Amino acid sequence: MMVESPILGKRKLDNEENETTTKRARTCVHEVAVPSNYTSTNNESLHGTLSNPIYNGQMAKIYPFKLDPFQEISISCLERKESVLVSAHTSAGKTAVAEYAIAMSFRDKQRVIYTSPLKALSNQKYRELSHEFNDVGLMTGDVTIMPNASCLVMTTEILRGMLYRGSELLKEVAWVIFDEIHYMKDRERGVVWEESIIFLPPEIKMVFLSATMSNATEFAQWICNIHKQPCHVVYTDFRPTPLQHYVFPVGGVGLYLVVDDNEQFREDNFLKLQDTLTKRKMGSANGKAGGRSGKGGSGSSGVSDIYKIVKMIMERKFQPVIIFSFSRRECEQHAMSMTKLDFNTEEEKEAVEQVFHSAVACLTEEDRNLPAIELMLPLLQRGIAVHHSGLLPVIKELVELLFQEGLIKALFATETFAMGLNMPAKTVVFTSVKKFDGDSHRYIGSGEYIQMSGRAGRRGKDEGGICIIMINEQVNVREGGKDWGWGVVVNVVKKPPAALGSLPAALSASRGDGYIVDTLLHCSLGSSENGSRPKPCPPRPGEKGEMHVVPVQLPLISSLSKLRISVPSDLRPLEARQSIFLAVQELEKRFPEGLPKLNPVKDMGIEDPEVVDMVNQIEELEKKLFSHPLQKSQNEHQLKCFQRKAEVNHEIQQLKSKMCDSQLQKFRDELRNRSQVLKKLGHIDADGVVQLKGRAACLIDTGDELLVTELMFNGTFNDLNHHQVAALVSCFIPGDRSEEQIQLRYELAKPLQQLQDSARRIAEIQHECKLEIKVDEYVEASVRPFLMDVIYCWSMGASFAEVIQMTDIFEGSIIRLARRLDEFLNQLKAAAHAVGETDLENKFRAASDSIRRGIMFANSLYL
Repeated sequence: MMVESPILGKRKLDNEENETTTKRARTCVHEVAVPSNYTSTNNESLHGTLSNPIYNGQMAKIYPFKLDPFQEISISCLERKESVLVSAHTSAGKTAVAEYAIAMSFRDKQRVIYTSPLKALSNQKYRELSHEFNDVGLMTGDVTIMPNASCLVMTTEILRGMLYRGSELLKEVAWVIFDEIHYMKDRERGVVWEESIIFLPPEIKMVFLSATMSNATEFAQWICNIHKQPCHVVYTDFRPTPLQHYVFPVGGVGLYLVVDDNEQFREDNFLKLQDTLTKRKMGSANGKAGGRSGKGGSGSSGVSDIYKIVKMIMERKFQPVIIFSFSRRECEQHAMSMTKLDFNTEEEKEAVEQVFHSAVACLTEEDRNLPAIELMLPLLQRGIAVHHSGLLPVIKELVELLFQEGLIKALFATETFAMGLNMPAKTVVFTSVKKFDGDSHRYIGSGEYIQMSGRAGRRGKDEGGICIIMINEQVNVREGGKDWGWGVVVNVVKKPPAALGSLPAALSASRGDGYIVDTLLHCSLGSSENGSRPKPCPPRPGEKGEMHVVPVQLPLISSLSKLRISVPSDLRPLEARQSIFLAVQELEKRFPEGLPKLNPVKDMGIEDPEVVDMVNQIEELEKKLFSHPLQKSQNEHQLKCFQRKAEVNHEIQQLKSKMCDSQLQKFRDELRNRSQVLKKLGHIDADGVVQLKGRAACLIDTGDELLVTELMFNGTFNDLNHHQVAALVSCFIPGDRSEEQIQLRYELAKPLQQLQDSARRIAEIQHECKLEIKVDEYVEASVRPFLMDVIYCWSMGASFAEVIQMTDIFEGSIIRLARRLDEFLNQLKAAAHAVGETDLENKFRAASDSIRRGIMFANSLYL
């Protein structure tokens, strides 16, 4: 069940009185999912109730500021030792709740785990928490610091690995904090969060933090159902620094304020924007204004637009600014186009140079001379920087540190910068509203927009934040259905049912069992019954019309009148039809309140109790409907939106019930088929007992465990040296694709062919066992040979400057793959040890040692 907290109204009022700087109230919503037959053992005088949690005891942590309502309620839930999901805007103060959970664990002499989705975020969070607490450790796969600390920061993958292995450490853990929990929606990695949450022991309570959790209530019910414990939801849409949302039409001049800082939509400005875009579209000679520039202005006009916007921001003192692009190459192009701009003073330039040289001091002389490092300093000194996943980790972290210190005024970044640590700016610019998500170019979602725009506005520094969106195409508003007014029913025909599949699902569901009503309607003169038969439409105001017979589907008729009109037997002459139009006009004059509706009971004498009861219900509902304030509203669009919302909600409920019925059976079938695959591959025997091969596969989670154990047991690795092993295993690690033709040397081509053959065999077995899989797609997705040559040469001792010349993949992507490869080799080493393969274990260890050197494994600046 879901219970809404009755304290909400009071808290709203209290905070409206205390709010002096702004008229906006700091409101929040509190709900709780409770398992059936659950009884709380908490003392109500100290902890309140489930639906109204309060805490009257001594706080585990004292804050130097007054807590917002959502923070107070969240902390009260924590003190009740119950899980809580906190959904609040970026920079609203979710971290305060996480810090309280850590302080509470320290007070109660228990351990706490803080998980984040990215290694870089874990490093940043470790640095931040180390300033706040003494006993903090870090585990990311790359780095392990103080693994026995009371507070452990780690990636979610590390936590899942600990749960799989049944780590003793978990027996002492009281709380697990999941930061950026919306990563669960990620298509590839979301399963890590699901498994971690499912496998956590019930005595461990959880804190979930997210800025963009759209289905928070549903999520809480899932947690409650799995762990049979209450899960609270605390949600606030309060933004400490209000935002103004502007739109900049690409190639235009000036900004249009579309949403003001009171969250009011400015329709007048939006219409002006539409007008500008329409004129620009009409003015385009060939009508091809889209293309690359539509993705954020990477054409000549786009770059100059970015330049204009950044210059205007600096002139108006709206810096620092983050310019978001959805392409790493575009980020760099935009930054390089700012050659004439310089935003830093001489003192700031000296400070940048000092920090830069300190940061790169950990690298060798050869690595310090890399173009990716040397070319960055002049840009940074001018207060301009680039931040994306393809940069060298040392440069990326350096940019973050300089931005936090206010030495970067214009940062060109991809959306990864919007994740994790709070690094706000005064202004945020979107160079595009479309992104490529791996499958197609699509508009960014509301959650993504909230996450990124949340970087605008620095709490305590800015009165408000500014968000500028660059748009290069017409924003279409779909036109609703037309109101034809009253017509005259001429004939009703029941059509034979349409052939199965010939109608769209939405239409076939609402076609009224095939009843077609021939109706005399007042049509525009353009509507003709002969010739090309253009689509009939009602006449515009002041336009002369004609009466025509139009076949209408029964569901499109909203009501029937009890009045009857004498209809001539021949409706072909126009005069006959027009006489009926005059009669309808006369009736509308006689009944200014509207024509009287047909009542089936009173007017048609129907006495069927079911029909009578239905008519009475309709009358009652209509009374309620007509007394509703919205009934007097003239805003037709608003009414249509409400109607569509009701229809969609009904569809959702129907689909949910269908899903519940079908999912369980589908899951059972798939489980049976997967068991069949494991038996055929020798991971389990006929009785389902795990064999040696299966034990090895259990220790692997970074790559495809079926495929890699097949290579371990079929002797592929036995014939290779450790350099070839490192190169071959790199094919399992997901990463960027190369656009270049892959030319492999002989010592790598043969192992790659063996890998592809094994992948094909496994795919064919899965296909035979009725799993939905396409063999060629599986082979292509499982085998990624784009960096085989690079890893082979690096393992053989080549320099980083040499290996980056061998591929068009970004330096940062190469390093990220190498670090994940090292992690994977360690898992393979453990798997080989578990099955007693000493030679293989040594080979995997040697492969790992051969790549762990230089800039690829340089320490993070946060550590």
